[in-house]
Amino acid sequence: MLSALKTVARDVLDCRLWVSGHGAYLLHQVSGRGSIDEAGAHDDAAMRAAARWLAAAQDSQNDGGFSGRYKLARGWSSSYPETTGYIIPTLLKLADLWDEPEWHDRAARAIDFLLGLQLPDGAFPGGEVLENRTSPSPFNSAQILHGLTHWARSTGDTRAQTAAARCAAWLMSVQDEDGAFRRHFYLDVAATYAAHLSCWLAEYGEAFGDSAALASAERHLDWVLAQQDRATGWFDLAGFTDDQHSGRTAYTHTIAYTVAGVLTSSLILKREDGIAAARQASEGIMRRLELSRWLPGVLDWRWREVEHPQCLTGNAQMALIWFALTRHEGDWRFANAGFKALDLVKHAQLRDNVNPGLAGGIGGSDPVWGSYIPKALPNWAAKYFIDALIEKRALLQAAGTPP
Repeated sequence: MLSALKTVARDVLDCRLWVSGHGAYLLHQVSGRGSIDEAGAHDDAAMRAAARWLAAAQDSQNDGGFSGRYKLARGWSSSYPETTGYIIPTLLKLADLWDEPEWHDRAARAIDFLLGLQLPDGAFPGGEVLENRTSPSPFNSAQILHGLTHWARSTGDTRAQTAAARCAAWLMSVQDEDGAFRRHFYLDVAATYAAHLSCWLAEYGEAFGDSAALASAERHLDWVLAQQDRATGWFDLAGFTDDQHSGRTAYTHTIAYTVAGVLTSSLILKREDGIAAARQASEGIMRRLELSRWLPGVLDWRWREVEHPQCLTGNAQMALIWFALTRHEGDWRFANAGFKALDLVKHAQLRDNVNPGLAGGIGGSDPVWGSYIPKALPNWAAKYFIDALIEKRALLQAAGTPP
């Protein structure tokens, strides 16, 4: 009992109820929040609020990067190069959608920040800038490659294209013969969520005619597909840790990284076996959502709940995957699952708060003290939420249905 009381007391202190806006945010976490159907009716307001939160995350820094997260215990963290990289395509989408130059200008600031961080061998460092500026990370570098590729294609910026070429060359240089990525990876252990690394090599290869990058992506796709459980569609080694690997569990965030990477690479490479593998996994996760009316944040290899709190990033990522499958196959069951997953995220979002670190942001978990990025709002949750809302809008417009 004493230990439990100490834990509660520590959590309360970590949440700093005395800081402006924190009390209202935490009350929202424990309140009924109103009707989920009502929350689902306000896509544009939710997107605007999340975009404002991303802008605040960038403005909280003086280097052009995006703060990695807003922590209830400490406030804004330092700039996170990895996620700054893959926020760039989101900013370009917002600039086009709303015809507002601000978002393009923010992307330009992010590019300047990233170009100043590239290492001599072409890699980019892992972690936030106050943690590390020198140790390379293949996964983080690939997310930055994604941003560089989109910026170079959108603007013709030769600096970005050159940086992308150097980054892609480094990624290929650290790939193992069997197609996996182990060197400089966490614990030097290969993970299937690196499919969300190799898919950006495929994207780069397609954009700039680099056949070596396309071949590298295909070798990794073959390695990832070999890790799939054909009975359930689960991808082994999809988690962050050895415990998750041995227990065959993972957060929906890394599960979605894996499935999205397989699907993206397969669509570029025209690999029907990869598309089928992504579809099978997506159907298993969709069934869990339909049965539970909730998407548990950690699932096992049979798509059963391991941890109940949602990983909200995973919800938004899975919505994007389901929307992509709807576009590819015309199966609106997938879109319906995506709509439901996004409604759950909107239900967790507090759009109005006096604290810009909380207003419109998306928590790591729902409730926010769940195990994924506990008591914090990560920038990648907002990024994927915006992406999914944009894709939902485009999907409905293509079907002739007003968003």
